[in-house]
Amino acid sequence: MSIKNLFSAAAFMLALIPAALMAHHSRSEFSDEVVEKQGELVRVIWRNPHAGLDVRVTNEDGSEDVWRVETFASPNLFNRMGVEEAHFVVGEQIVIAGSESTKRSNYMLGLNALFENGTEAVMSATLEPRWSQEHVGGSDQAVVDLSTKVDGSENKKLFRVWSIAGRTAGVSRSTPYSDTAREQITAFDTVNAPVARCETPGMPIFMTQPLSMVIEEQGDNMKLTTEYFGVERTIHIGDDLPAPQDIEPSQNGYSVGRWQDDLTLVVETSRVDYPYYSSNGALQDGVRTIEYFRLSEDQTEMAYRIEIEDDLALDGTAFYERLFVALGAEFIELDCTLF
Repeated sequence: MSIKNLFSAAAFMLALIPAALMAHHSRSEFSDEVVEKQGELVRVIWRNPHAGLDVRVTNEDGSEDVWRVETFASPNLFNRMGVEEAHFVVGEQIVIAGSESTKRSNYMLGLNALFENGTEAVMSATLEPRWSQEHVGGSDQAVVDLSTKVDGSENKKLFRVWSIAGRTAGVSRSTPYSDTAREQITAFDTVNAPVARCETPGMPIFMTQPLSMVIEEQGDNMKLTTEYFGVERTIHIGDDLPAPQDIEPSQNGYSVGRWQDDLTLVVETSRVDYPYYSSNGALQDGVRTIEYFRLSEDQTEMAYRIEIEDDLALDGTAFYERLFVALGAEFIELDCTLF
């Protein structure tokens, strides 16, 4: 279909998007169907955790509605896929393919955008172009170029910026939710979720996100900062540390690290005072975690694993694994702001 025909097409076209994709990203608010809307781009909101677009759509009866489009990915991810704010030009016509909210009027999750000049923006690292091979973003542009890894002979060990090796590289997970947790997830109000209100999450949510982290020396300890909400943790190192029971509970808990060998740091965290196990509404109580940061021999890769126990949220031990690489990339803190 030509660009001209796309812009003269009806406002709605139905297609299916894999339900598993939506579930994986906890987008339960949105329909499993994809529709297309065409209109004037009147506002661009370039913010985390998801950018936003306001599109003025003319209905068949001549009336107008302004639709808020929440993009599938964040500017942090867009930056790494070649999708720039400059691609979205206020005043121009735009076609959006996305899924309508089942809870909010004139609100949708945007997956693909087609601009007047024929360029398409694929607004997810897991999707392909819908209309045009002249595109930015998408699965083919989200592949990490591992040939750009830094020279590990610097012997920085863990102290550097760690980028994800890819959307799925080294990723494995298991979450044996309890029956109680499943009921809580079903009843959860995703629209008013703390993360949706830009409230900084606690452990372990921010350690299971597909974003970069930076680890720095902090005296005898370590400071770990994630791009996700810019959360900072202190990992205490040493033999003469306070016992966990002597530490006041906090949102990120009390983390104690020890070197298992020259290339493996093991971190145990307890005393977490944060209600949610995950951003989908499962509650936790007394969560404990053990993390493994395993460097490769050349110090250019880090295999991360977190094992999680909680008597309320889980029936058994959950785990999450991801591969990180040292690319010398910029650390971009996710500065969350409300629409």
